[in-house]
Amino acid sequence: MTADTDLTDKRLLVVDDNPTNVELLLDLLDDHGFAHVSSTGDGANVVAMCEADGPDLILLDIRMPGLDGYGVMAALRERFGAQAPPVIVLTAQHDNETRHRALSLGVRDFLTKPFHHDEVLQRIRSVLEVQHRFQVRDQQAEALEHLVAQRTQALEHQSRTNATTGLPNRTGLTRVLEARAPLREPTGILFIALDGLDDIMRLHGYGTIESLLRHLGQQLAATVPPRHVVGPWDGNEWLVISPSPKGASALVELAKRLCRLLHQDHRVGDLLLPLRARVGICQATAFDPERLVHQAALALPHGHMPPVQYYSEALEQEQRHRLQLQQALRGAAARGELALVFQPKIDLASGRVVGAEALLRWHHPDLGPVSPSDFIPLAEASGDILAIGDWVIDAAIAQLSAWRQAPWCHEAFHLAINVAARQLPRQDFAERLLERLRRCDLPGASLSLEVTESGLMENVTLARGQLAILARAGLRIAIDDFGTGYSSLAYLKTLPVSTLKIDRAFVSPLPDSEEDRNLAATVIAMAHGFGCDVVAEGIETPAQAAMLRELGCEGAQGYYYSRPLTAEAFADWYRRQDALRG
Repeated sequence: MTADTDLTDKRLLVVDDNPTNVELLLDLLDDHGFAHVSSTGDGANVVAMCEADGPDLILLDIRMPGLDGYGVMAALRERFGAQAPPVIVLTAQHDNETRHRALSLGVRDFLTKPFHHDEVLQRIRSVLEVQHRFQVRDQQAEALEHLVAQRTQALEHQSRTNATTGLPNRTGLTRVLEARAPLREPTGILFIALDGLDDIMRLHGYGTIESLLRHLGQQLAATVPPRHVVGPWDGNEWLVISPSPKGASALVELAKRLCRLLHQDHRVGDLLLPLRARVGICQATAFDPERLVHQAALALPHGHMPPVQYYSEALEQEQRHRLQLQQALRGAAARGELALVFQPKIDLASGRVVGAEALLRWHHPDLGPVSPSDFIPLAEASGDILAIGDWVIDAAIAQLSAWRQAPWCHEAFHLAINVAARQLPRQDFAERLLERLRRCDLPGASLSLEVTESGLMENVTLARGQLAILARAGLRIAIDDFGTGYSSLAYLKTLPVSTLKIDRAFVSPLPDSEEDRNLAATVIAMAHGFGCDVVAEGIETPAQAAMLRELGCEGAQGYYYSRPLTAEAFADWYRRQDALRG
């Protein structure tokens, strides 16, 4: 298509009160193919005609009765602003004042009366060509703006959507909460933690995980009630937003239903993948989105608690106390806040002291004494147990070395220390421990390591290798709290275990319960069957001690003999006991 053809499609408007001039221009334009030309002799009609069918160019007489050309241009600028059609002024005047005034109002060109046909056509085409380029540019800019808007919308949707599940991601879920916060309507949060995903990923890879997550997303989306929003929050955690929940009981019931849905084997391809779920719940009317999610996360149950828990201020205070303890624990050894106490170990047959167990204590200058049941799990979770465990080993070996040089300490006396699950898998654990014994000139048989069943099973392969090295060096290996963890017999065949320690849960009911006596007898006989001796913890009465002795238990600990003592108090107690027995 040629430029002429393009230009003759343009719409033109002739505005002149002289019919002869109008007729002349209309004939000229018609002769040259301009098919869309209209006219008016009244300037007051121009704005309305532009609104009805906006022309691409106006040929405007400057001198007209009523509203003259200047008034028309002013009206066009007021109505259309920068989008006003271009204007070529028709005038018989050549003075500079006329030209300057017209140019100040935005006129594009001038046609001087009487008209010269070639000049008229050339000026019209020149203005239309410029205007056409402007229109093409504006159309391109509009098209680009539309594409950018579409792309921006797509990116915005992508930024709010989890690519694997197609559900809202953390950003999308946060936006939903931010939109609800100003409404001051009840809003509930179910913070779901999925346990088992890490194991599935390690065993089956990311492809299986993605398939499982898509499966879970479909199931959750189909299960939650209408208007609820569900999506992955972060890693193994999902969020359900409940609008206008009907009280805490409804949220708890929904959480239990989702737990039942998630807590099962999920089929992905040929695999059955086991999952467990825990849910923390919180609800508020006036809320900060980040704070509401945090409260629901604080309510997540841990350990052997029921899988659903509702947020409370008391629960948060407990969590803050745990955090305070965790922060205070870091560096406690370097600050001299840790200490060891020692509980005697007794040979049940002779009643003599054969050793002691080193137990860790923490006394904070502000918090006071902190129970091991409170701070040991925190240290294990944070990794601080590695530094603390090193301190315990050093302090225990130093104390054992000092005691063995005392005249009251016999050659067979041994000291037991507890080893955390995270210490055993360290490849240099055994060698570093043996090096410490060598530096203090201590035989391996003078030291005993106590590890829990659950701690062993966390990484039994690495633990087996480290314990084997220590056992070959003469150290005794004891399973602590036997019967309360995995209670699996298979691992006993593969580990160099020499002692099983019966938990106080087996000891406390003795000798009043025949069932518990039979259970204790079975555990002792089983230990002997594996070639292990048995130490009973938590003995508090002479009747318990007598019963365990009759059942064949070799060793004992408990308050019946002595509570844990400082090093100095233990030495004094030992000498008194030795003197009593001659």
